[in-house]
Amino acid sequence: MLRHRNRGFTLLEVMLVLLLLGMVSVSVVMTLPSSGSTTESTEWHAQRFTTLVQLAQDQALILNTEFGIQFNEQGYTFTSYDVTTKQWIPIVDERIKGDVTFPDDMLAEFDLSGSVWGELEAVQNSATDDSFISDSERVNIGEEEQSTLQPVIYIMASGEVTPFSYTFFNTGDTSHDVTVKVSMTGVIDVIKEYDGE
Repeated sequence: MLRHRNRGFTLLEVMLVLLLLGMVSVSVVMTLPSSGSTTESTEWHAQRFTTLVQLAQDQALILNTEFGIQFNEQGYTFTSYDVTTKQWIPIVDERIKGDVTFPDDMLAEFDLSGSVWGELEAVQNSATDDSFISDSERVNIGEEEQSTLQPVIYIMASGEVTPFSYTFFNTGDTSHDVTVKVSMTGVIDVIKEYDGE
């Protein structure tokens, strides 16, 4: 008598499929041309950022590592935590562009969600003696020496993310703002704010 045994997918198989889907979506978004119009430009950059955050979340879970994001007015930088050197280093993976710069006519602003995260940011900015968050320490990457990159946003291997919002806008026309909101559990919402619509 033969017994038929039901089998499902393992967690590793499901996570591998999610990673592959994330890589495919990143490659598609990266190859799409950015239109010159304000609406499509801000939407395109917001979608690109959303896709990169999703890919970073997938890789953090699968590779059991931490990622971070730094922001400036003209772009953002993804970093990863190197456990051997105990430093935050730039990402060299082509799928997650380590350093992204906006066009000249576009800016973005980030905001940490909740007072607890605001207090945490203030504590981190005042701390200088902890190697985990120090900007002054240096690390060798390949042949060149680079300073460590202190992230503002953490994407943890546990799936948790520092809750934040990131608003993309055109310097000449702020009526087409696009805001990306990320919750602590990693859920991403894209909010389009168009005046007069």
